[in-house]
Amino acid sequence: MAEQEPKEDRKRLALHRTIVVVDVEGFGAPNRNNRHQVAVRDGLYRALVSAFEKADIEWSKCRHEDRGDGVLILAPPDLPKSLFAELLPGALVEALRVHNSRHPDEERIRLRMALNAGDVTEDENGVSGTAVNLTFRLVEAPQLKTALADSKGLLAVISSSYFYDDVMRHSPPCDLASFRQVHAVVKETDTYAWICRPDDPYPPIRPADGVRDFERRYLNLVAAENATFELFQVGRSGMPVGSSFDEFYVMPPITRRLTAGEQAELTGTGTDPGNAIAQARRVLLLGGAGAGKTTFLRWLAHVAASTHDSEGPWRGVVPFYVSLRYFPDPVMPQRPGNLLAAVAPTLTGDKLSDWADELFTSGRAMLLVDGLDELVVDRRNEVMRWLERFVRTYPEARYVVSTRPSAVDDTWFLDQAGRVGLIRFELLSLSTSGLARVIQCWYAAARDQEADQAQQEWLGECESSLRENLATRPNLRSLVASPLLAALLCALYRQNNQYLPRTRRELLDQSLDLLLGRWDDIKLSSSDGHHSVAVEEELRMTKAEQLILLERFAAPMVRGSELMVSHTDAQRRLERAMHGLRSHGLEPAKLLQHMLVRTGLLREYPAEQKVQFVHRTFRDYLAAADMVKAGELETLVENAHKDSWYEVVFMAAAQAREREVADLLQRLLRRAVSEKDQNVTDRLVLVAAACLGYADVVYPDQVRIQVQNAAHGLIPPASFHNAEMLAKAGPFVLDLLPGPDELGPEKDALAAFVIRTLAMIGGEEAWEKIRPFTAMHQSTVVDELLRGWREFDFDEQYARFLLSQVDFGDRVLEVRRWGLLPRLKHLTSLTALKLIGNLPLADTRAGLYPLADLADLRSLDIVANETIHHLAPLIRCRNLRSLRVSGFSALQDVSALAKCAVDRLALHPIARTTNRALIDLATLAGARLTALSIQHPRLAAGLHPLPDDLPLVELEITNRAEQRSLLGVDRWPTLEQVTANGVPREPEVEALAELPRLRHLVLHVNEPAVDLERLRPLVWSLDVLELYGVKNVDAAFDALGEDAEAELRIHP
Repeated sequence: MAEQEPKEDRKRLALHRTIVVVDVEGFGAPNRNNRHQVAVRDGLYRALVSAFEKADIEWSKCRHEDRGDGVLILAPPDLPKSLFAELLPGALVEALRVHNSRHPDEERIRLRMALNAGDVTEDENGVSGTAVNLTFRLVEAPQLKTALADSKGLLAVISSSYFYDDVMRHSPPCDLASFRQVHAVVKETDTYAWICRPDDPYPPIRPADGVRDFERRYLNLVAAENATFELFQVGRSGMPVGSSFDEFYVMPPITRRLTAGEQAELTGTGTDPGNAIAQARRVLLLGGAGAGKTTFLRWLAHVAASTHDSEGPWRGVVPFYVSLRYFPDPVMPQRPGNLLAAVAPTLTGDKLSDWADELFTSGRAMLLVDGLDELVVDRRNEVMRWLERFVRTYPEARYVVSTRPSAVDDTWFLDQAGRVGLIRFELLSLSTSGLARVIQCWYAAARDQEADQAQQEWLGECESSLRENLATRPNLRSLVASPLLAALLCALYRQNNQYLPRTRRELLDQSLDLLLGRWDDIKLSSSDGHHSVAVEEELRMTKAEQLILLERFAAPMVRGSELMVSHTDAQRRLERAMHGLRSHGLEPAKLLQHMLVRTGLLREYPAEQKVQFVHRTFRDYLAAADMVKAGELETLVENAHKDSWYEVVFMAAAQAREREVADLLQRLLRRAVSEKDQNVTDRLVLVAAACLGYADVVYPDQVRIQVQNAAHGLIPPASFHNAEMLAKAGPFVLDLLPGPDELGPEKDALAAFVIRTLAMIGGEEAWEKIRPFTAMHQSTVVDELLRGWREFDFDEQYARFLLSQVDFGDRVLEVRRWGLLPRLKHLTSLTALKLIGNLPLADTRAGLYPLADLADLRSLDIVANETIHHLAPLIRCRNLRSLRVSGFSALQDVSALAKCAVDRLALHPIARTTNRALIDLATLAGARLTALSIQHPRLAAGLHPLPDDLPLVELEITNRAEQRSLLGVDRWPTLEQVTANGVPREPEVEALAELPRLRHLVLHVNEPAVDLERLRPLVWSLDVLELYGVKNVDAAFDALGEDAEAELRIHP
């Protein structure tokens, strides 16, 4: 038994306490004599005692030490810190006002207060601790003294960064926009802190003219730098060609990865990435090799910067794009100002640093972090911890972090109720229509590069022929389901006289052949392309030699987890790689120059003086070939459990001979058996199983059976990653996968993983195995069934025989393709639909009215649709009750609603240009609306543009307070609830008072509490008055009167 600590030692144990230090401004001023100072000290203590009582903090339970012109106060460890942030400053101001109203100028008090928390040790002589020392330094900070001196109020408060981040940021009454961050240097203390003035608050931060000009220049720079992207090999010269995002980019569909019990909208068929990410705000974007993660993040940077001043999801948003591959500093920036210096090193200065801080604090910043999976494990873990801290420190900002799914755990930093984190979204593989759009854009960009009319016509023929061939080759479509491989296919089809490869290996082999040998006879000038380098015309190497060199160059990069190497190191590696080659006498510098210009596989970034492969897929494929040739199977096995090696091992299996494949698989299984870590064992078996899908032949065949037997132990899959790895193994997995009744107590979670495996394997047998899961009702399962539909290319039979059995309940299905709408009729229980993008509501010429075929459709949301001008097709939707129109819109005529059953309507459209016609409000006449939520510029002077005959019970006007008037609201005597922004003016209050049935008034206010006095005539007739955004709750109650009969619901 351990000895007990002596009683005196136990007394000296440090306790975590809230620390308050107050200091009187000008206590020793010349105009104050001893009598004045005694009165000030007495008033100070009286004010503190009174304020603490009003803040529900027992003064008697706090330790307080007198400091002459100030006081040190230590709160008990169990007392909530939030009381000191939310209640104490306001209560102290009121107490000081009372004191000052009764004393002459010399005895009046203005106060500085410092707030902190930390470990404090007590002994018989007092207290000590670094947290106490810091608090005393903060109260003496020059910036705090200046803040009080410049204030008309009585109190200035400074908070340590710890107290601000841990307490104030999470306290709704604290108006964070009125805080100012300062760099405090006092004696040996050098730290950042936050200052506020409770009774004379700083105005919300607005960029000064100089900063606003800088913001515009910065946005222009970001928009310009990210205005183009590379469509692989679209230019015949082989040099990188920038293609306009606005003209040639095909936005990839994404889906939200639901967690168990989550009731979010169903996005399994794919949804619009821009709107989805704008709404989610904090996103972890998952995507496999070549899925287009980097291009998508650069598109986000471009579109956010270029539409910053326009209405829409990116209004006011400022993007910061960080590529972890190129990030120069091993230490990640801890503050936005440091981040700005890293992403735009030529732009520096305290004002710009403050501007960046304000962007993240206010939520206007969007941090785009690309390539988490491209870091080695230790570095990746560091960056993941940095991301967690950054997001928690600035939770209002937007974040998109990209990675391959295998690089992060499914549970890492999840966004959950009460816990800030990242919402999972996944880039989906290309559907048939998506692949067709990529092909169309690739050939359009290629034609854009050609001046020769004959070449343009030839490219048009290639495009048509390729699309026709793919329509009859579904197996090939699955090989090019990523944008990278689709672009490779387009380039090969053009080059190889319209010949189609049959396997992924053949596709990559032919791509290497294309890149290595195509430009031997092309002469380039030093000004051509992306690199200003001269071409060594006399340098001649065979394709075989070039291939060996690149394989030997790639393998050390994989072993060292490198994506880039320095220019000097690249020369050394090529020199070593030439040993044994016929052309071994070539100068390394000239050889590297030749590789950069001629092969199209290597690329140099002059600013970084670094060399890398044009895409990681080529690095992995070439490295795998070198390791197989060198007999380094053990190297592959030793690293096979690492996510960064998965593709290398798979490509080694694809290129190895049949006995080498068997040897590789047996080594993987032997290592799996010997491993003590079960997670590593499972990964090795999964990798071995996935290799079966890449190897054409395994000899002896008994090895294949051994792998299949080992994979049996990993069924059912325990994650989406495991599910996808098993699917790579091939159809043998189908017989091993259980039905829903065999999944046991974790059925709800495992079912989605099983469906993912089945859908990715495909085939009729997979359909039959999926069928029993249609009886499950969990959102994760339903969304996975929809994603499976996408894997089956939206086959109508899948909808008829499988999705028709699904109970969708009140879940909302998101759809962004017209071709999908006619097939939704088989989803017989579907009641809610969200249409995203420019989808017509009907094809009247073909007699197609797909929405009318949804017999139970009750709710429809139309988002970002600039093609429909009227709602006539909805007349056929007999059960439609709720309609919402939002985003960019060209809708003008809503008269069809008079012939519909719609009784709940939300109209929040955005016109892309100011001169575009908006909805004609007169066309609402005759509608049967009982609830209307609307935003419209014509309501700025009053509600008279709305028809009188609407049988409204609920009305919500979402215009900004300065752009709306409630005059005319009394024309709808049936109204029971009204919602608006801002406190109504007196004539508006009089109009509201005329409503005989009005029982509930909801206001989102930003005005001073005194303005609420205008509402007093209503508090006698209302049942509920609900106010949001109130900064001073007590003042609001005082303004409305203590004897109000209405129930007051006041939300800070």
